[in-house]
Amino acid sequence: MRRILSVLLVLTFLLPIASVSSQPLSTPGVAILCYHDVGPYSEEGRKANVFTVTPQVLRSHFDYLKNNGYTAISLDDYIQFANGLKKLPAKSVLITFDDAYLSFYEQVFPLLKEYNYPAVLAMVGVWQDGHAPDAYRLINWDQAREMVKSGLVELASHSYSLHYQLTLNEFADVHHAAVTRRYANGAYEPEDVYKRRVQADLRQSQELFQKELGKKARAMVWPYGAYNEITIDIALAEGFEVTFGLEGGFNYPDEGSRRAGKRGIIWGNPPVGDFAKFVAAAGFEERKLRVLQIDLDALYDPDKIQLEANITMLIDRIRKTNANAVFLQAFADEKGDGNVRQVYFYNSQVPIRADIFSHVAKRLANANIRVFAWMPTLAVQGLSEKYPEDTVNAYDPKGKGWYTRATPFSPRVKASLNQLFAELAMYSPIAGILFQDDLYMTDYEDFSAAAAAVFRERFGVPLTAGEIKDPAIAPHWTKLKSETMNDLTVDLMTTVRKYRSNCPSARNIYAEAVINPKSFEWFAQDYQSYLKTYDYTVIMAYPYMEKQGERAVAWLQELADAALRDKNSAAKVVFKLQNYDWTKQAWVPRTEISAQVRALKSLGVLHVGYYPENVFSERRDYSPF
Repeated sequence: MRRILSVLLVLTFLLPIASVSSQPLSTPGVAILCYHDVGPYSEEGRKANVFTVTPQVLRSHFDYLKNNGYTAISLDDYIQFANGLKKLPAKSVLITFDDAYLSFYEQVFPLLKEYNYPAVLAMVGVWQDGHAPDAYRLINWDQAREMVKSGLVELASHSYSLHYQLTLNEFADVHHAAVTRRYANGAYEPEDVYKRRVQADLRQSQELFQKELGKKARAMVWPYGAYNEITIDIALAEGFEVTFGLEGGFNYPDEGSRRAGKRGIIWGNPPVGDFAKFVAAAGFEERKLRVLQIDLDALYDPDKIQLEANITMLIDRIRKTNANAVFLQAFADEKGDGNVRQVYFYNSQVPIRADIFSHVAKRLANANIRVFAWMPTLAVQGLSEKYPEDTVNAYDPKGKGWYTRATPFSPRVKASLNQLFAELAMYSPIAGILFQDDLYMTDYEDFSAAAAAVFRERFGVPLTAGEIKDPAIAPHWTKLKSETMNDLTVDLMTTVRKYRSNCPSARNIYAEAVINPKSFEWFAQDYQSYLKTYDYTVIMAYPYMEKQGERAVAWLQELADAALRDKNSAAKVVFKLQNYDWTKQAWVPRTEISAQVRALKSLGVLHVGYYPENVFSERRDYSPF
């Protein structure tokens, strides 16, 4: 049961945007199906058998593929395809099975021979060496060799012994061994030790294949679908030609399909009608975000018993609102001014208020709630304090922004932020990043030394108040500021994805930047560039803050009209509503929020959320979604 729950939890981290390919639609994509066990499946045993299909259902799946123009391909076909060396028919599928249960030999192998379908079978080395859980019935090596000899089955590695959970933090939470830094004796596993552990495991797996089959495995199938760029690089260095995860979505002839092929996981013993939809989408399911933005400051308590009670209250509240995701504050902002002095995760760059973020995130994930780490960048005060000369300055104090920020033009600021975000991703099981609204520049900024150096290099003149008002320079300078902030976040997401592959990006944008193109001068935020740069653009749709409370719905409709002029943008835009009126110091009635949500949905809005959520209130009208 623990293994089943762990795989289900992996799926809570897999977001639709991660499966969207940049390949042209004319390029036929390959769907990869991931099965597990074959045997009895009953309603009574539903939880225990969630990844089991019955022989009858499996046959119906194979019949559907055969009768509807699908071509079952081999691993060799897929490898050549991914490397751009072979074209495949449209509607090609690769059939894979995980864990090497005995049912594969007894039930699946005869079907493969009957239909002449090739398949990939992933084996856990330590289980084959006699250390599998007692309830597991697995194939033996003689059976494995027989199937390989048939030419229909290729064996893949499911690791030697990474198919387990290890301790993630001081709260004794556990997470997938391949992507988790082991926490023991009050310390986290260093990166070099982590890499050696993964490398030793994959090397031992290859040695086992060499011993039993006379050759190395060509494919690495990540346990729980959990991998990162580090593990992939190690796998390729150990002789694997391709690796596979569990995201769902089509695979194309590109580097991504070779490094981490997408597989759709079969569960719930799906009847053929459901299977038809599943294979048509390659196991990819578009999920609409219903998201709450949560202040960890309000949740935190140094008393661990009270902290656990608060987290339980939060989970209960989230369930009652029907939310499926959260933007969870990873930083401390006790003063509420957005100037960040501490964070809630272990790192080497800024002070730590309490190392609790990974624990809260894991508890939420265990409740099937996806967690985006809500993080500032330029407003991290440790950067400005460490490098005072790198503080964003304005040529006139009246034009200085409302956050104290470090300049994005400084290489050392960027280096410190990259390390900070690396450590966030390294130690926390996150499903995404939300960039705080501190990424802006007023039309009076930036006059730091680093900005002045870039200005002179780009425009050939010194940075002065007069020069930035020059009509020949001003729009280009604003564009450069905007691009520099965008580039910073792209760089940070590259760092995050080294440790949390397929981690989507989201960034807050002010509503004025969406409605009024002229505001680009005031904020250096460009809505169209957001749509191109981030997986999700989060519009801060706060009618009461914008003094539109009397016409909140009408104003939101105008905002939606502006944001969705291109209807295809809806898949990438989150409308984040205002749940508290800071001017009146009162919670917005849930009926008003519900009316706003209905109005937005009627205009084609897909993703909605609100901020903040009052976890401790006694209100009973929970769900606005």
